[in-house]
Amino acid sequence: MSSQLPDISSRGQWSASSSKHGFGVACLSDGSAETFWQSDGQQPHHISIQFPARQHIHSLALYLDIDKDESYTPCKVAILSGTSVRDMQPIHESEFAQEPRGWIDFALSDGDGPLHAHYVRIELPHNYENGRDARVRLARILGPPASQVQFRSELILPFTSPDFSMYESLR
Repeated sequence: MSSQLPDISSRGQWSASSSKHGFGVACLSDGSAETFWQSDGQQPHHISIQFPARQHIHSLALYLDIDKDESYTPCKVAILSGTSVRDMQPIHESEFAQEPRGWIDFALSDGDGPLHAHYVRIELPHNYENGRDARVRLARILGPPASQVQFRSELILPFTSPDFSMYESLR
């Protein structure tokens, strides 16, 4: 994970399709690789992040550990985004060629720069060894460098007045 990119994880409200008691989504952002979110229910499992305003998203990173979690480790990840749960579009899908140990970065783009979204969903449809529940030890959403956001904003909306900026991100 790049230390040059701002962590914007705390700007969103995190939720999950299910979780075991004591292993909720708060464990994803506690900074410890010894704790984890664990699902509890039918597959596919998912983690959702809803932002109050549109965010520029450079990448998403998950900390997975096959050695500690074995059959609880996801072997496939799908990432969807949109303005709400009703209009999500697939952004990225990945099956791991190697067993995951540590941070896995997923670069997110909407074609011409960082992804712009109000809503992001991480789907975990399959686990190693046909495991039923999934574990994710840590998760982060990283924004683009400030210079990249400013450059793109100038291309799309070249207006800089306070009156115009006030309504720039209405949805």
